[in-house]
This record gives sequence, C-alpha cells and structure tokens, in this order.
Amino acid sequence: MAFTSGFEYDIFISYSRDDNSVLPGETAGWVSQFRDYLENWLIKRRGLKGLKIWFDDQGLSGNTRFDAEIEASIKKSALFLVLHSHNYQGSDYCRKELQWFMQHNQHLRTGVMVGNESRLFNVLLNNIPHPQWPQELAGSTGFRLHDAPVKSAQFGYPLALQDAAFGKAVLQVVEAATKTLEALNQLQPTPAVTNGHNLLADSRPKIFLADVADTLQPFRKRLITEIGDRAIILPALPPPYEASEHNRQLVDTLEQASLSIHLLDQWGGRAMDGLDEMTFPRMQAGMVRSRATPSLMWVPDTLLADDLEDEQQAAWLHEMEHGKREASGFHFVRSSRQAFIDQVMQELDRIRTEADASGNPSRFLIDTHQKDLRYAFELGAKLAGRELEVEFNKETGDPVRSLEYFEKMVGEVQHLIIMFGKVAPQWVKGRIQTTIKVIANQLQTGAPALDAIWVMMLPECPGQQALPQFPSLIRINCLDNSGSPTIDDSVLEPLFKHKGGRT
Repeated sequence: MAFTSGFEYDIFISYSRDDNSVLPGETAGWVSQFRDYLENWLIKRRGLKGLKIWFDDQGLSGNTRFDAEIEASIKKSALFLVLHSHNYQGSDYCRKELQWFMQHNQHLRTGVMVGNESRLFNVLLNNIPHPQWPQELAGSTGFRLHDAPVKSAQFGYPLALQDAAFGKAVLQVVEAATKTLEALNQLQPTPAVTNGHNLLADSRPKIFLADVADTLQPFRKRLITEIGDRAIILPALPPPYEASEHNRQLVDTLEQASLSIHLLDQWGGRAMDGLDEMTFPRMQAGMVRSRATPSLMWVPDTLLADDLEDEQQAAWLHEMEHGKREASGFHFVRSSRQAFIDQVMQELDRIRTEADASGNPSRFLIDTHQKDLRYAFELGAKLAGRELEVEFNKETGDPVRSLEYFEKMVGEVQHLIIMFGKVAPQWVKGRIQTTIKVIANQLQTGAPALDAIWVMMLPECPGQQALPQFPSLIRINCLDNSGSPTIDDSVLEPLFKHKGGRT
C-alpha cells in the first residue's frame, strides 16, 4: 500500500535512458542513484512509511512501444517527476509519458493541483532556457539539480551526489514532495488499515483519532502535527459507512490502536445515516468506553453547562464524564488545548516505555550530516537486515527544531551512531556533548535509555586522533570504516556483540 491513499504509486519518475548511463568507476547511473537518494530521504528521514516509487530501472528507449503497463502506472501515480534534460526533450517516448499524465489528470476534479501545490515536478538536470520547456511544464518553476550558475547560458550538468550543493537541492524536492503527498491525503478518504508489513514493523504507538465536530477540526489537525513522528495515526472513520459497516471498521481499527483520542465540545458532529440523533463522535466514543483500548476523552476547560444548547449533547457529555466506567483505560479530561497535548505526549512516552520493557529489540539512532548521508543509508540498511529498529536524525530548515528532535531521539534509543566523515571534528564533538547533556538530565528523572555512543569513522575523516578527549568514565566506542568505500560488515561486529553497559 502506498503512502498516499487512493494511489498505487506515490511517485512516478520519468527520465531519459541516456541520463542514466554508468560512468567509469560507478556501479549505477546518476538517475538510479538519485532515485535511491530520494526514496531514502522520504522514507527514512521524513518517515513516509510505505512510500512507493515507480521507476523503470531498465530504461526504456525513445522508440519503445508505449505499453498498457506504463499507462496504468502513470494513471495510478500521485506525483509525476520529470528529470528534465536535453536528452528528455529529444525522446518522443519521454514526452509521451508527460502528455499521458497531463491528459489523464485533466479529467480529474483537482487536475494536477492540490491547493497551491502541483503534482507535476520539473527537475532540471541541464540548464534549459524557459522558452524551450515543453508546454506541459510551462507553468512550473523547476528544481535546479545542475551545476550551471543562475542566469547563465552554460549547459549545466547534473550535480554530483557527493556535492554539498546536491544535498541542498534534493532537500527542496523532498520537502515539496512531502508537502504535496500529505495534502493529497487530506483530500481523500484513507483506506482501512490492513495487516501490512510496514505497519506491523513500526513499533511507534498507533493512535485512533476519532471523528470531531467541525468546530474542532483545527485542533484535531494541530494535535496530529504535534504528535509528528512519535506515533502512527490510524485511518480516520468515517468515510461514511452504514452504521453496521462503520462499527465493523471501528472494531478492526481499535484492535490495532494503542490509544484512542476523542475531542468533544458542545456540538454533536456529523449525524449517522439511519440513526436518529446519533452522531459519529458519540458512536465512536460510546464504543470505546466499553472496550479495553486506552482512551482519552477531552473537552475544553472553558466549556460550561450553559453553553450546551443541544440538550441531548449536554446529557450525553454529563454521562460520559460522571457515569459508570466500563473499562479501566477510559479517561475523561477537562483541560486547555496545550495541557491536553502535553498529556497525550506523556501517554505516548508511557506506551513506548512499556513496549521497550516488554522485550522489543534495541533501537539505533544514526546521526549524520548531509555530507555523509550515503554511508548513513547504507549502514541503516545493514542494521535493518539484522531486524534491528533504526531511526535517522530528522533535519529541518530550523536548526533549533533539529536540535530539539535530536535530543528527544537520543532519550529514546539504546544506541547512538555518529557518522564521522567529511564533517568537521567540532561537529562530532557538539553531538557528543549534547548526548551527554541528555543523559545527565535523564538521571534526574530515571535511568537513561542510552546504552552506548558509537562513532563510525568514514573515508575522508581525519582519524580517531581528531575525536575530542572525554573523561574515561564516558566511553566513546569507535568503528573504523575509514579504509573502505562501503560499510564493511566486519567493522560492525563490536556493535552487534554489545550487550549493554551505560556510557
């Protein structure tokens, strides 16, 4: 199942075969490496679990028959990425792909736009003057992934993936793709959750966020944003079902949920078809009240009985707050919005702590600068191959938020691996110092989760002598991979054999 509901593929990459030729000393072409980079960023750095990219790694040539499989794939894709080059413009087949995407989506209600965001991405591999762009791309601004200076007439070649400029440029593509995919998910119903591999493999708490009255939609969206990467938000109910089908879907969803959250106020919400005076929020809250799923029922602390013009809603809320509890996990909360968000965060931490204590495998946080991303993704794949849970430090455009996220993740994992390659030793020292500060803060509230700090030395790093000196009681474990262009399995053996012992 793709990340974007309603589509089989999240991204279709359209490119010319000539742009993916393998250069001497390389094992894959530029386009193939770009595709891997994009997928790793979106899935591992941005947390878009289940994301699917359609990519023809054989590279169909310009005179290939435009077959039904390609047509169907384009039709089922949420975003269409054009790797725009002179080779692309000269390929009738590539132009046919672009035309098919446009022709198909012109018949849809939203077309190629999602609000102000376009589902058509113009990724420039060469410095092609705007007047020469295909008509279908004329309205786009384009993402520059070539090395020609701005406003120059130079030809421009695709940026080297090891170049810092490439990391900055591709991040713009990642941010725009994430924003557009999430906007698409807001437009259409989310399919029912199945027992898919990706969902089951993700150990984050699973949250059912119940239907709300229109007055609470902004707060519901804010809560989802605040929860961020700390939990999985299960598919919303409805899309409208008959009462019996809705209840069946609700039971299935609650069986998967770690926590059920219900936001309530003086309005009852959407009415259910065929059931007089019953609304979706009431039905969902009433069913959860009698089940074992932990649940939080919230009303604003400013809500007074005199505000409730709907007598049935008033009576129902009074019963929910003061009536007999049928399940021990049911909690009725009156508080401010911010206080409730803080309570939800605490509940998520509790759920995660209990899950870790139940014997889940150790979690690894890979902390890397953009300059060393390639090695970080390779290491992550090797750890995941050992069925270990891997997190990547999430970077944002805001350095303060990035540091806050790093501190939060350090407090939740057992192993921190800092990638030391092209970055300055001072950067590595700063990450270790921040980690020690997190451990010191945790000692005041409970035992730290972190078992070990690891520094993986990569090619181009100045060596172990460049690492900062710390007191002997603070142990920094070094993994020397500086002599290999790929992650050497033998270098990882000390990490796999580590059985604990606080840093």
